[in-house]
Amino acid sequence: MVDNYPLAKHFTKACDDIKVHGKNLSSDDMKLVYGLFKQANLGDNTTEQPSFYQLTEKGKWNAWTEQKGKSKEQAQHEYVTIALKYFPDDVKAQYN
Repeated sequence: MVDNYPLAKHFTKACDDIKVHGKNLSSDDMKLVYGLFKQANLGDNTTEQPSFYQLTEKGKWNAWTEQKGKSKEQAQHEYVTIALKYFPDDVKAQYN
C-alpha cells in the first residue's frame, strides 16, 4: 500500500490523521511514532538528556534517541506504515 507513493505528502497527511485516528495507539507505538516524527523533522537527537526526575521528557527523549541514524525518508516511511495500522479503511484508501 505504501511502497510507491509520494512520501512527503503521505507523511504530512498521516501526521494530521493520527491526531484524529490515533487515539487507540498502543503505548509502544505512541512512543515509536513520536520518535519517528522527531527524527523525520529534526534528524538525530542532539539535545541534552533530561534528568531522571523528568519522566515524561525522559521518555520522549529516549523515543527520539532510539531512532538515531535513520534518514528523514526512512523515518517518514516507518511513521506512515505504523500510523496506517490505526486508521479506518476509508482513511487508509486515501493513501493509495
